[in-house]
Amino acid sequence: MKNTRVIKYLTMLFFGFNVASCGGGGGGGDNPVPQPVSPPISIYPLPEMKILVIGQSISSNCNEHVYGPANNVFQVGKNGEIKAAADPFEWADCGKGAMWMPLGKQLIDAGIAKKVVFMPIGVGGTKVEDWQEGGRAFAKLNSAISLIKAKGINFDFAFWHQGSSDAGTGKAVYTQKLGAVLDYVDAKVTITRWLIAIHSRCNGVYDRDIEAAQLLVGNRPDLRRYSGPNNNLLGDEYRIDTCHLNEKGQEKMASMWLDSVKSALK
Repeated sequence: MKNTRVIKYLTMLFFGFNVASCGGGGGGGDNPVPQPVSPPISIYPLPEMKILVIGQSISSNCNEHVYGPANNVFQVGKNGEIKAAADPFEWADCGKGAMWMPLGKQLIDAGIAKKVVFMPIGVGGTKVEDWQEGGRAFAKLNSAISLIKAKGINFDFAFWHQGSSDAGTGKAVYTQKLGAVLDYVDAKVTITRWLIAIHSRCNGVYDRDIEAAQLLVGNRPDLRRYSGPNNNLLGDEYRIDTCHLNEKGQEKMASMWLDSVKSALK
């Protein structure tokens, strides 16, 4: 494939030089001279990919397996410095494991980024309204935003992984509230793309209205919002308490996030 591209490039280069030397292509001296075609350049792997994570407990180190450090996987620390990552992340709500360490490694192994930086700021058990003004997670959100702005951090992705706590909320209400949270963050932080996870299953409850709302919000490429992984598809064999993830579930969710990133980058 690379050889074919090189041959094509050299052919166009040669053609351009010949046309120039002949005074144009038969239409007189005023005709523009064809320019050489630049060889294709891939933008991947990115030198660095930064990911903000907002959500409830599954996103915030409340899962079973605790991962140690991995090469080139970093986090934004509580002081705003970029430092080596490991479970639990400094901004996380719980003291156990997440899926971000394996995802970071998968993003690097897949050739998408050379370095991955996470900032998970989730709060366990939160409803979507808790991330709005007056909600119990709003202060943490604003604290993170203040630090992000002070450090001049821009994010390639923001992940939203929340929903099971809103079981019983109507589709239209959840859609409106989630859109308001995303709009609020977008107004203050530079985020290239959002991924909206499907998450409305926990402790035996499965809310299809929340799922439908998340699918709707994640189908707005005009707003740079794309569908994330479907956590509802994971059965109890991937969970430790019919909700939070075991190691198998964490690895599976990491792979699902990777697929969603790839899809959003197309």
